[in-house]
Amino acid sequence: MRRRSEVQAACVAWVAFKLSTLTMELHKLAALVLWLTCLIAWVQGFEAAAPAVNVPAIILFGDSTVDVGNNNFLNTIAKSNFLPYGRDFDTKTPTGRFTDGRMVSDFMASKLGLPMSLPYLHPNATGQNLIYGTNFASAASGYLDTTSVFLNVIPASRQLEMFDEYKIKLSKVVGPEKSSSIISQALYFVSSGSNDFILNYFVNPALQSSYSPTEFNAALMSTQTEFVQKLYQAGARKIGIFGFPPIGCIPAQITLFGIDVNQKTCVEEQNAIASAYNSDLAAAIPKWQSNLSGSLLLYLDAYSMLYDIFNNPTKYGYTEARRACCGEGLLSTAGFCNKDSVGTCTDASKYVFFDSLHPTSSVYRLVAEAYHEKVISYLL
Repeated sequence: MRRRSEVQAACVAWVAFKLSTLTMELHKLAALVLWLTCLIAWVQGFEAAAPAVNVPAIILFGDSTVDVGNNNFLNTIAKSNFLPYGRDFDTKTPTGRFTDGRMVSDFMASKLGLPMSLPYLHPNATGQNLIYGTNFASAASGYLDTTSVFLNVIPASRQLEMFDEYKIKLSKVVGPEKSSSIISQALYFVSSGSNDFILNYFVNPALQSSYSPTEFNAALMSTQTEFVQKLYQAGARKIGIFGFPPIGCIPAQITLFGIDVNQKTCVEEQNAIASAYNSDLAAAIPKWQSNLSGSLLLYLDAYSMLYDIFNNPTKYGYTEARRACCGEGLLSTAGFCNKDSVGTCTDASKYVFFDSLHPTSSVYRLVAEAYHEKVISYLL
C-alpha cells in the first residue's frame, strides 16, 4: 500500500515539474497523458491493486450474506439466479448472489488480488479453479440443521463435510504438500446463525415455548463453538467470524413483526437479541483462539455500521432504508423479487436494501472497506 502511494506521489511531482519547465505543446500533452494514467491507477486502486500480503485462497461458509450461487444447484425456492438479481454485477447477469452486484467477500477477494470464488457446487469448480479457494455458503441455512431442512438448503454441518471433499480434490490438483500449505494459509470467512432466528426461532412457537431468547442464544452458541472447533481441526487457522446484523432493521422483519407495514423504525426487540448474541460471540472468540493453538480468530462486527446506515441513510448517500429496491420492497425476496416485480427501482445505489432481506451491493462495498484493514492487520 505504501509503495503504491510513493509511486503515485512521484508521478504527481514529475508531472508538475514537466509542466512548469517544458513549453512545447507535445511535451505538455505527454505530461497530461501520464497524469491521467496515474489518476486512473489511483482511482482503480481498490479493485486492481496488487495484494500487499500473501493470501493463497479465500474459503467461505455461511448463508445468503456470502452465498455466490450454491443454491442454484439445489431443489429449493431459496434462489436468486434470475433478474433483477445480478443486474449490477460485473457481467450484468444473475449469479445466485442475493443482491444486485458484488458482496463483501467479492470485494475482499479483489482487494487481496484473488479471483471471486466459485460456488463449490458449480460445474466449473474443478481443477485449477479450486486453487484460490471456494465457497460452501448456502442461502437460508444456519448452524442448526433444523433451520435448513424446510427450504432444503445446506446446513453448516454439511458445509464442513463439503470442505473435507474439497481438500481431497485440491490435493489431487496441486499435490499433498502444496494443498496442505494452501489450507493452512488460506483466509476463511464464516457468516451464519442469523437465519437460526429469522427462519426458525422467530417463526416457531414450539421453540419459543421451549427456549427463552437467552436460552436459545446459548444453545446456538454451543453449536457455533463446535463448528469453529471442527473447522480448525480440518486445517483452518485464519478465520474471520461475522456477527449478526441488526435483524430488526431488515425490511421483511419490520413488515412481519412491526406494529404495522407503515412502521419506519427497527424492531428493537429483535435487535436486542442480535446484539446480545454478538456480545457473547465477541467474548467467546478470544477464548476459542487461546484453546486452538496457532489459530487467529477475528470477530467482524456486522451490526454497528449497518444499524447506523439504516438510521442515518443520508449520511452514507442513501435515500431509502425502509423499503427495498426490488418490487414493493416490504416482503420481496427470492421468487417474490423477479423481473416482473412491480415497483423495482432503477438505481439500487440509492437504497440500503436490494430485496427485503439483503443489502445492496453498494452497502456491501462500504462494509468490505471497513473490514479490510482490520482483516489485514490482524489475520494477515
